[in-house]
Amino acid sequence: MNKLLATLMLVASTTFANATDIRMMTENYPPYNMEVNGKLTGLSIEVLEAMLKQMESKQDIHDIELLSWDNAYSSTLEEKNSMVFATTRTKSREKLFKWVGPISKTTIGITALKMNNIKINNISDLKKYRIGTIKNDIGETILINKNILESNKGVLKNSKYSLNGTNSLVNSINDLERNKIDLFAYETKVARYSTDLNGYDSTEYEVVYILENNELYFAFNRLTPNSTITKWQQALDTIKSNGIYQKIIKKY
Repeated sequence: MNKLLATLMLVASTTFANATDIRMMTENYPPYNMEVNGKLTGLSIEVLEAMLKQMESKQDIHDIELLSWDNAYSSTLEEKNSMVFATTRTKSREKLFKWVGPISKTTIGITALKMNNIKINNISDLKKYRIGTIKNDIGETILINKNILESNKGVLKNSKYSLNGTNSLVNSINDLERNKIDLFAYETKVARYSTDLNGYDSTEYEVVYILENNELYFAFNRLTPNSTITKWQQALDTIKSNGIYQKIIKKY
């Protein structure tokens, strides 16, 4: 009887441990999450690392998968106990995920080269231009919802400017420089940071239109247990209250 009880307790504890493991996925999204010299770093990576330590988790940042945004986003929609970050929390996404955050404020806008002297007075003016987006990114989603871009079940119609893959951000910046697109719909700080990171001069770019001001979160599959979400949120709240979060924010 004692052996049976011990076995049942071991199975129960193992099941609980496995249930709390989270598949953590992200993209290259500097300065929030990025790969530098083969190592993941960035504001949200450091916040996540501090949260895992606060939870005394057996997981660490080496368990984070660096994927294309579309792959990470789609996988989180489908897989229980999975999470994608840093994700803009919006009305259209609200019921798709469970949320832990916020990580940081975010601004989604339209970036252009200054030399092209593009003026956008209202959102309908965007229809005049070739707009680059990243598949399933919030910039693309907003433009679809605003009827600037047309889609069929989430897929852009006849658009060669919607990119996918781990190098989609770099390729979008290159497309701006090479005049393959006129505008790039993306997080404004990330777009600016990425131009400098890839050898271009960010002072030659400008934000010509703001699409939305919002906040970044950790987005979990909606079947993730509420107890797990609560644990993660408490960890974030704790590092915000003890000063660790503020030190990370100041760094970036």
